[in-house]
Amino acid sequence: MSQVSPIIVIGAGAAGMIAAWRAATLGAPVLLLERNRKPGTKLLISGGGKCNITHAGSMEDLREAFPRREARFLKPAFHSFDNAAIIRMLEEDGVPTLVRPDQRIFPVSGRADDVVDALVSRLRRAGVLMELQIRVESLLVEEGRIAGVRADGAERPATQVVVAAGGASYPKTGTTGDGFAWAARLGHTIVPLRAALAPIAVRPALPGGWRGVAIRGGLLAVYAGGTKREEYQGDILFTHEGISGPAALEVSRGAALAIESGEAELRLDFFPGKDHPALDAELNELILARRDRMISTHLEGWLPDRIVPYLLQRAGVDPGKRGHVLTREERRSIVGLLKSWTIGTIAAVPLHRGEVTAGGVSLDEVDPRTMRSRRVSGLCFCGEILDIAGPVGGYNLQAAFSTGFVAGETAAGDWLLQGR
Repeated sequence: MSQVSPIIVIGAGAAGMIAAWRAATLGAPVLLLERNRKPGTKLLISGGGKCNITHAGSMEDLREAFPRREARFLKPAFHSFDNAAIIRMLEEDGVPTLVRPDQRIFPVSGRADDVVDALVSRLRRAGVLMELQIRVESLLVEEGRIAGVRADGAERPATQVVVAAGGASYPKTGTTGDGFAWAARLGHTIVPLRAALAPIAVRPALPGGWRGVAIRGGLLAVYAGGTKREEYQGDILFTHEGISGPAALEVSRGAALAIESGEAELRLDFFPGKDHPALDAELNELILARRDRMISTHLEGWLPDRIVPYLLQRAGVDPGKRGHVLTREERRSIVGLLKSWTIGTIAAVPLHRGEVTAGGVSLDEVDPRTMRSRRVSGLCFCGEILDIAGPVGGYNLQAAFSTGFVAGETAAGDWLLQGR
């Protein structure tokens, strides 16, 4: 490495590795510092260990999947480094990809390790020096300009620093929120941290025997003060604490926000494609065809067996009641519950269980065209440390890749202009 101070990139996750690679390919010396024993720790567990790299479709479609303010911020980065670019990089390094019917893109091998190995190979070829098991303690600033970092008790000089330290979810992967404290000490506003793409705990506790039971294609909604705050149609999975699965993950950010101002609850429409009259007519037709059957047997054709007795009791109907004695009021009570079942009150949306962190460094204080801090010269932010959190499906990794690319390009350009 050159004797001059290198660009320092903090964090060898998706954003940090792309930032370091991009800066090095432009001719700058780069030092990548990672606190874990190996790079890409969180990437390795993404997509259930299969790595949902990105999402197919136009970058405009991807961008519009984020909340409006975040989508606006991401526009320049998504234009600079799109989903085709990351796929092309990986395929050039021997990692072919496939697009699933839901438009999520994975490596053909189904191995997140292959994605990480390809990115690390790029870093080596570009000449990036990577140091592992290095704990950064703070950012050094002199007269409003970055001067380096303090890591493991020693100062490391740098005129350009890229912070890609991740969020505060899944702390066992090394994302313990350190970067937020560094940024705050330098005068950056930190938008309150909340879980996103997280399971949701409810009270009262659901029956223990439901653990592992899945509901397919329901409409899950968050209600607070009688008003619907968030909804998503998709599968849910019952857990020992509450619910998980795609629909729960998608509404979790809204759920976390709702409980900050008071009590909120989860409601489920089992059949969002049918209104009350249509569902009532279908159930009535089913009962008339086999009037001697117990109502629980009829519903077991629609719902998982383990939850049927509980739901019927909630509707005030004896599960053993036969169709020929079921009253119209009882049938309508069942339909009403199927269209709007209150699963429970939201007890918690644990930040440490979220796939990503909502909140972080305020987007008002970062230039979206360059990822430069508006508070400190020579400092860039990228990835999950920013106040960005998109839906499940590869969106967040794409945001990390894109913002990392821009941050690395900016740091290298500034370093080269300074001539040191």
